[in-house]
Amino acid sequence: MLALRRVFFEGSFRPELVLLHYDVVPEGSPDRLLARSTLVVPPSGEPGRRETRIFLPSPPPAGRLLVRYFFSTVGNGAEWFSPVYEAAVPGEDVMDDLCHVEEKGPGNLPPAAGLGMFRIRLPLKWGEPGDGTVRYGFGAMRKKPSPDLCRAAYDMEGGAPVVEIPEALSVLKNRPMPYFLYHIAGDNGELAADKINCARITLQDDTGEVLCSRLLWSDPSWTVQNLSVMELKKIGIGAGRAADIYFARDRDAFLRERSVALDRHPLPRTFEAYVFGTEGSVVEYCFQVLLLRRDGSVVAGWRNRDGGNWQVTL
Repeated sequence: MLALRRVFFEGSFRPELVLLHYDVVPEGSPDRLLARSTLVVPPSGEPGRRETRIFLPSPPPAGRLLVRYFFSTVGNGAEWFSPVYEAAVPGEDVMDDLCHVEEKGPGNLPPAAGLGMFRIRLPLKWGEPGDGTVRYGFGAMRKKPSPDLCRAAYDMEGGAPVVEIPEALSVLKNRPMPYFLYHIAGDNGELAADKINCARITLQDDTGEVLCSRLLWSDPSWTVQNLSVMELKKIGIGAGRAADIYFARDRDAFLRERSVALDRHPLPRTFEAYVFGTEGSVVEYCFQVLLLRRDGSVVAGWRNRDGGNWQVTL
């Protein structure tokens, strides 16, 4: 696995939210999509600078991956989109921003098809070392889990790393099934297991003005943020689905299709998505929305609980 750092500089305007959208294809095969995702780009320790890492599969032998990416921001009631950039991995232009995450063996079960990934700070236990190497992986619920499940090795560099893991390994009745995240910290550490749970979060639209809704969620310290695009419950298959909003070639046409698709559903309308984390942990969340005004204009806004955000215990 490779981790590619990408950086965003705010300039004179400090946005409320910065996102990075990317897809990955083999170089020379632009239509063979390997991965597609949206990441929250958090502030770094340097004012005006934000950065995140894109986790990539290892490229094929003697081959490279092509990462196509762009940024978007939310601020002052508007969304802004950058041009699309490309980076060939590995390549001389990205060597300073690229690190290798060692993986051994086929121990992990594959992620569930059609679902995404989320980020979490690896949950080290009390007394475990905070430096050196930590190995981690995931697997189905087992009575006797094996250390072989911990395929990936990461240098902690003085603290627990942020890792990317699947939303689900399989799906039952449209709900992700629980599974376990495993890790071994240090050279002589013991296998630790954390059950990964989820919670379904909904947003009800009583007026019909919500065109798109995104769920912004994190641990209560907001150190590891995730964004989930919410879909209208029972929308069915067709044009204007929420998952395509950031990657539509013609954004204005997509928003028109989205409006037509929503108009087929009576009020109130319910948008839904899931949040994920270790069993017993607390997730804090709010909503970032696109609102369709009566004059046809689209504005970006927020839905927060009075006095703060919402919380759910997993």
